[in-house]
Amino acid sequence: MTGFLEEARSTGTDAVPPAALVCGLIGLVPGVFCSFWELDLPTRRLLNYRDSDDLPGGPRGDCVYWQLRHQSPTCRYAEKTGRLDVVQVSDFISTRELRRRQIYDEIFRPHGVEHIIAVPLPTTPGRTRVFQIGREPGGGFTETERDMLTLLQPHLYQLYQHAASRRSPRFRLTQRQLEVLRCVALGMTNDETARQLSISPGTVGKHLENAYTRLGVTSRTAAVAQAFGNTGNA
Repeated sequence: MTGFLEEARSTGTDAVPPAALVCGLIGLVPGVFCSFWELDLPTRRLLNYRDSDDLPGGPRGDCVYWQLRHQSPTCRYAEKTGRLDVVQVSDFISTRELRRRQIYDEIFRPHGVEHIIAVPLPTTPGRTRVFQIGREPGGGFTETERDMLTLLQPHLYQLYQHAASRRSPRFRLTQRQLEVLRCVALGMTNDETARQLSISPGTVGKHLENAYTRLGVTSRTAAVAQAFGNTGNA
């Protein structure tokens, strides 16, 4: 069951997460596709997207996904609770109810999908980081498959972190320093960042100073540019 984890761990690719991880999941839990998403919800930015097939590269700006996202029960659950439970659409609504929703006509049906199971990973507030597997009409995902994905969840996160750490220069920063710089990239002041991360403004300043040292820069703008490049992909 875990052979693809070893393959993903040993791969030399810069992809985050490695393609071997995404493809390995759909080999383990069959479906129409397996995708990985990282989204910034307040700004509706797509930060990262990977899939197991040649599907469209995730939502952009004001596209139909963002207009209809509130109709996805798995998305709503994660956003509302902040929990990391492995959930599927049928946990919340019946197939009949799903088919009555616009999101089914616009997103599910065009991709031949009627069932989706979501495997979320930890991330900062206001963001989502999740693997999703879509399955065709018929039987949904079994409890055995859910249990298997739940067991794999911490390993998926570990491999995500391992892959992300290989990217320069972010590997030089601690997780908290990255979180502070993400807030800076969104235009937050030290006070706003402190409230967002539930730390003191002084601690924010100390994290910034340490990040400057590690990145070899002297300003907030330069630190953001070094950490996230010119794409704003924080």
